[in-house]
Amino acid sequence: MSNTNIKRCAKGFPRRVEGRISESRYQELLGILERDSSLTMSELIRRVLQNQPIRIQVREQGISELMEVLISIDGQLKKIGINLNQVVKQFHGNSSSIEKFLLGKKLLAFSKDLENEQEKLDGILSQLQLRWLSE
Repeated sequence: MSNTNIKRCAKGFPRRVEGRISESRYQELLGILERDSSLTMSELIRRVLQNQPIRIQVREQGISELMEVLISIDGQLKKIGINLNQVVKQFHGNSSSIEKFLLGKKLLAFSKDLENEQEKLDGILSQLQLRWLSE
């Protein structure tokens, strides 16, 4: 058995079937595939033959970009939180006034980082709010 046949058998589809359809039906299937890039033609035809529902996954480009920015902000907030916890632990474990002063300056810098991330978050939330209110 060749590698491609082994892969097909492993997927649970050991038999290949060919057929012909009209141009209009073919264009209809292509239209479905254009709207959902997660499907292949084979998967689509199997679903049609088995009377399974065909769900089309639609990704709105603007929302995808906003989600990427939100994920980035989430990562930044986690990093800031970890650093903040480390500085606070050092602050409480230190008795030197000078060291506490320097650690306080670090905490102030973290608060500015938090403000920057908060502003980014506010901008994205306002964009999302406009989209929801416009629908």
